[in-house]
Amino acid sequence: MTDSSRRIVLGALSLGLAAMFVLSVVWRMGDHPLIRQKAPAAMQNASGGDAMRSMMEQGADSPQGQAIMSLMQKMKDNPNDVDTLLQLSSLFAEQGNNDGAMDMAQRALVAAPSDHRPPYLLGVLLSREGNWAEAAAQLERSISLKDDAATRYSLAVIYRYHLKQEDKARANYETAARICEDPSLASMIRAELDK
Repeated sequence: MTDSSRRIVLGALSLGLAAMFVLSVVWRMGDHPLIRQKAPAAMQNASGGDAMRSMMEQGADSPQGQAIMSLMQKMKDNPNDVDTLLQLSSLFAEQGNNDGAMDMAQRALVAAPSDHRPPYLLGVLLSREGNWAEAAAQLERSISLKDDAATRYSLAVIYRYHLKQEDKARANYETAARICEDPSLASMIRAELDK
């Protein structure tokens, strides 16, 4: 191999390495699928405050992002507004951020311990995680604050199908049947009682 051909080969290799380096930097700094996929996972693992910031950064232009920004403004004025906390919890749950949803629901529970809605929402969120005993405890708490046929039905389903406590399930189905005013729910309750 002559000196000139060696220089040509080394020059081509150098140009190739430089091009690969430049392209890798551009790829790492640009908008590529790996970056887009990491953001939601990070948001799911973030706490309530971190999740809100993450959602704002990612989707301020989306309807949910705008709703979250609006609700956060409300929280600045009144951090213990139960309705705002519950709405944020529901939005986080819709996004698949169960930790953020639980955080907001627990804050609502602390802000309004006599409101039946926060323990109900916590019960729903805990059941999504498969934490059946704690979900049942939260639904029981909600019922103790305000008896409701739909909550009793949900609780009965947990007792029957997940905790295998048929006596508690039946008692809740029977009470739900007595107080139910919704015809479609009443037919579901009757179907469960006939089993």
